[in-house]
Amino acid sequence: MKNACKQLIKFALNKECTISVWDGEEWQVERSTCYKDIIEAIESVEEASLAIYNSDGKLEGKAVVSLYGLEPDETVIDSSVNAFFDEADQFVY
Repeated sequence: MKNACKQLIKFALNKECTISVWDGEEWQVERSTCYKDIIEAIESVEEASLAIYNSDGKLEGKAVVSLYGLEPDETVIDSSVNAFFDEADQFVY
């Protein structure tokens, strides 16, 4: 079973997006393209918020994720409803 959170990150990075990670207190990672840094920031808290920006710097959407205590396909708890996430759903699940 695929880990939805990690698949979403890979999808976004493959689309040349950047990702910021909010840990509940600060932006641990800002507009990063480094998979390792993004995952480490998410793993450092129980729940994190992601802001995903396209290559033009426009916000594609946001997602709430957690890597703990959930089934792999449930690690994306909530996300924006738009074309980007509709396309991501095909890749992630």
